[in-house]
Amino acid sequence: MPNLYGNVINNVCAGLVGGPGLVPGANYGADYAVFETATRNTGKSIANKNVANPTAAMLAACMMLDHLRLHNHASNIRNAVLASLDDPRTHTPDMGGQGTTSGAVQSILSHLHRA
Repeated sequence: MPNLYGNVINNVCAGLVGGPGLVPGANYGADYAVFETATRNTGKSIANKNVANPTAAMLAACMMLDHLRLHNHASNIRNAVLASLDDPRTHTPDMGGQGTTSGAVQSILSHLHRA
């Protein structure tokens, strides 16, 4: 999709599944690829509050690693991110929880160390 329409669809889909903190996105061109959160939410309202959900950014990084054919690394990180979501203590406010950004990242790292 062109940029504008792709952004609209990304925003709608992210809203359907839980919000901007959960959905990764990718933009592919002839020469370049950009991986980011699916929505371009600036997050001003949560800046410096340690409540941002890191899931979308981490999953976008996994998409980038897959694109670079580093599938094993992508899989390990993706599995750690998804496993951390099973723990309600790591759910940030956008997921209805009281978890923090740093707590979610620590959970992901803990799952990575176990792998």
